[in-house]
Formats: sequence, C-alpha cells, structure tokens
Amino acid sequence: MEDALAELGALALGSRLKRLSDCLMQEGVRVYQKAGVGFEPRWFPVYSFLYRRGPTAITALARGLGVSHPGINKVANELIAAKLVAPYRDRNDKRKRVLALTSHGRDKYKELEPVWRNIRQALQSAVDEGGGDFLNSLSTLEQSLGRQNFLERFSDQWERLDDEVLIRGYSPRYSAYFKSLNETWINHYFTMEDADRKVLEDPAGTIIAGGGDILFAVDAITDEPLGTVALIRSSEESVELAKMAVAEKAKGRQIGRLLGEAALTRAREMGATFAFLESNRKLTPALSLYRKLGFIEKSFPVDSDYSRADIYMELDF
Repeated sequence: MEDALAELGALALGSRLKRLSDCLMQEGVRVYQKAGVGFEPRWFPVYSFLYRRGPTAITALARGLGVSHPGINKVANELIAAKLVAPYRDRNDKRKRVLALTSHGRDKYKELEPVWRNIRQALQSAVDEGGGDFLNSLSTLEQSLGRQNFLERFSDQWERLDDEVLIRGYSPRYSAYFKSLNETWINHYFTMEDADRKVLEDPAGTIIAGGGDILFAVDAITDEPLGTVALIRSSEESVELAKMAVAEKAKGRQIGRLLGEAALTRAREMGATFAFLESNRKLTPALSLYRKLGFIEKSFPVDSDYSRADIYMELDF
C-alpha cells in the first residue's frame, strides 16, 4: 500500500516526524519492559540531562533540551513520583524550582546503561539501513530552523505568493491553455497556419507522444497557466523550443525568462546536446531573451514549416 504521507513530501514533514516519534516511543515502552527495568522513554531526555549536568532549574532544562516549560514540568512530576528525581528551591532565587537526581536515581543510571547501549545499537542499525546520514541531516534541519523558524519561512513565502509563478510539466488539464495562449499570441502578431493548428489541436499526440514536453508557468495561488513553451523532440540529440506564449495580463512578471530557463533545463534532462528555435525578426523582446539565454543566430538548415519564420537560432549544451 502506498504511503499517503510520503506522497506529500515536505508538506507532511511534521506529521512524518510525529509518526516516527510515536512509533519509537510505543516500541520503547516494550523495550524497557523486556529489559525488566522500570523506566519510560519520555523520561530519558530530562533524566539523562540531570545525570550529566547535575542539579538544574526547570527553565534551564527547558532551554537546554529545546522543549516547552509545561512539558518539562509534566515529566519532572513523573520522575519525582518514581523517586528518581527530587525538587528543591534555588538558594539564591526562591522562585526557581531546581531538579536533581536522588541517590536512587543515580543508582538507577547504572542499571539502565547496558539497556541504552543495546538501544543505541538497535537504532543505529535502522539508521544505517536507510543509507545516507540521517542523524546529521536531522541536526542540519534543526540548525536551519534555529536560524529561521518555520513561521518566519512561511511568512516570507506568503508575502511573495501574490506574485509567485510556478513551472509545471505537461498535464491534460492544461492542454486547453496551451491552445488558447498560443492562438491569442499568434493572431495578435501573425496569422494561424496549418502547422500551428496541427500542434495546438493535439499537443499530446504531436509533442508528448514523440518524446517532447510542454511546460507551463502557473499562478501559485490560482493555478492558472499564464504562459507556456513546448519542447519538441527533433532528433535524439536535438530539441526545438517552440510555441512560447505569455498571457497579456501577465506581462512584467518575467514569465518568458522563467519559461526559457526551465525549458533549457528540461532539454538537458531529455539528453539533448543542442536546442534550436525559429522566430521572426519583428519580435524584438523575444529575440533579446533568446540571446540572453545563449542562443546564436545561424542559417536555416532546412526550410521552415512556418511562413512567418525568418530567423533560426541554436544553443549548444
């Protein structure tokens, strides 16, 4: 059965970490039961911290472990009830509640050490089976969120969202936009030709089926396609950039540049060693973009299928 959370990628990161944590905690209870020691997995961070650092105030514990004050209090009360920890007031500041291991708590540590050695080995083997360095990746993620937290990152993204454009690959739900965007653009500057109609009426059959692709620049909020470009497989080594069109209302959002850059990246992924295009000299802004992308004007290698085409350009990868 497919993992619904895994399919969501980074969107479900918190849920997947919670699921993993719940699984480890539940199994941890059974591990301690099997080992015959009276201990709970949720006690480990506080208990271990106090053993290594000595008596510590609740606020310092929360800060040191990076967890909430109420969470520390809950675990502390359970450890006190188990007689592993004792509370007392700081001599210099009676408002501070300090926790320290009892003599029973220190003795208990010696009983738990061999259990923890085996737990470490068991969990390390699971991490190693996954490949990569999961623990270092986890530390890096924690450091990244320490530099800029989740809310701050979301806020940055949210503030940019009104103007954000995403590049998407071909989907049948976008095919009508591929046709309408191009028809509008062609009719504005030129006249529709038979070669146009053949491609626009059946993009899946004429482009996708032949090993090509069609990219769309879509509004991040509405998912409406605002621009498109086709990559038509000409040969095993070459890809033609064609049918680039941008909606009039989207002018000024750099969509042509985004589509051009994405198209070249996709062409390389397709294994092409060079890309080419045909255009018209009166399309000055478009030709300027193509030159910025690295295209160079050359002679037509063969006659064009379009009467409007009067310039041919290539880009070697």
